[in-house]
Amino acid sequence: MPRKRRKRIAAEGSPDIPYPRVRVEWIDCVSDSGWATDKEFDRMKLARPVNEGWLYSKDKKSIKLFASFDRDEDGTITFGDRTMIPSSCVKKMTKLS
Repeated sequence: MPRKRRKRIAAEGSPDIPYPRVRVEWIDCVSDSGWATDKEFDRMKLARPVNEGWLYSKDKKSIKLFASFDRDEDGTITFGDRTMIPSSCVKKMTKLS
């Protein structure tokens, strides 16, 4: 019996858009306006956020990501959920398929 061919389905989140999808792991500052003991202060750690989205641009100073977009009938793209991260804070960037 011949094997059935499976229909290839495009991965969700891979629209026809000229920007690569990435996952960015980075370090961010943390602040607290409350009172704390020295032990609580010593346990304070930097935040380690993770962002996933499309890479809009990258240079020596920063990277710019967006997580949503709208394409107009004329092909113009409007960007939403935008994030700009200083390059010095980026620990790892992985291209998603």
